[in-house]
Amino acid sequence: MNAHEDAVRLLAILVHHRRIAADLARQALASGIDPGTWLVTHGHVGAEQWREWSETGGVDRPRLARYEIHELLGEGGTAHVWRARDRSTGEWVALKVLRPELCRESTAMERFVHESRLLVELRAANLVKGHRVARDGETVYCAMELLRGTSLQARLSASGRLGEVEALRIVAQVARALAALHARGLVHRDVKPGNIVLEPDGRAVLIDLGFALEGQGGGSATTVGTVHYIAPEQARGQAGIDVRADIYALGATLYHLVTGSLPFTGRTSEEVLAAQVLESLSGARIKSLGLSPQVHWLIEKMMAKDKSIRFQDPLELADEIDRQVRLLEGAKVVPAAEPARRRRRPLL
Repeated sequence: MNAHEDAVRLLAILVHHRRIAADLARQALASGIDPGTWLVTHGHVGAEQWREWSETGGVDRPRLARYEIHELLGEGGTAHVWRARDRSTGEWVALKVLRPELCRESTAMERFVHESRLLVELRAANLVKGHRVARDGETVYCAMELLRGTSLQARLSASGRLGEVEALRIVAQVARALAALHARGLVHRDVKPGNIVLEPDGRAVLIDLGFALEGQGGGSATTVGTVHYIAPEQARGQAGIDVRADIYALGATLYHLVTGSLPFTGRTSEEVLAAQVLESLSGARIKSLGLSPQVHWLIEKMMAKDKSIRFQDPLELADEIDRQVRLLEGAKVVPAAEPARRRRRPLL
C-alpha cells in the first residue's frame, strides 16, 4: 500500500468514526498535498492529534492512570489491543480495551468482562494469562500477558503448512489448554489457527475466550464460532455443547496445519455449515501429501461426526498425541537391532 492509499484509508476510518467530516476529508484529498499537512495547516486538526491518528490507524489512544500506552498491536470488532507498560511495576502487558461505543451496550460489556475475568481466574501454561480487568473513567480494559509470537493463521499464510511433528506438538499443547477449561466446565467454542499463538520458545497459547460458556447448557443454542472449524452439533445450534466440540475444532485445526487447506469449503457460510453436518471428511488430500497413518487416524477420530467416537477428554487426546509423536520420531531412528554397518578399513 502506497502513501496515498494509506492516507485514503486513514481518512475513511476518521470519517467513519466521526473524527472529521466527509466534506473535509474530500477537500484534503483534493488539495494536491499530503492530507495531514493540509488539515493541520488549515487548522482543522492539531499536529499532535494527526500524528497520533497516523500512528494508531485513526484510533484514539486511551489515557489510563496505571498504564503508559504505546503502539497499537491489533484490533477486532469489539476491542483494540495495545502494548502498554504498567507504571507501578514496569511490566509490559497487552492491554485489551473495549471500543468506546460498546461500553454503552450491556451485551458487549458483559461478554468482554466475562472473558476478561476468565483470563484472570484461569491459570494454565497454554492459556493466555490475564492480570486484571478494570475501568478507568469511561475506558474498560483487560491487562493480559504480552505474547511475542504470531498466530498459526499468520504462520500458515506466510509459510504454508507445518511439518507433522511440529503440528502435533502444538495441538497437544492446545489440548492441555482445553483440559484447563474443561476442568472449569467451560467450552471454548472458537478453536482455530487464528486463536492460537506460537511463542518463540515453542509454547502454543490459546487466546480469545469471548465465546467460552458453561458446557452442557440447557435450552436452544446460538451457532457461534468460525464455520470452517465448528463441530456438526455446533453447526446445528444444538444445546448441550461440550468439550468434544472443541476437540472437533482442534482436529479441523490439525487438518489445516498439516495440509495447508481447510477440511470443508463452500461459497457461503451456509454451504460450509451444511458440509460440516452432512459431508464425510475426504482423506484424498492427506494421502496425496504422503502424511503418516498416525496423523490421518488422529484427524479422523478427532473430527468424527458422531461425538461419541471422538476423544472424550482433552488430556486423553494430549497423551495419545504425545505417544504418536514418539512413534513418528522413533521411525526416523535406526533401530538398535539393525546397527549401522562398519566402514571397512582399506587394504594395505
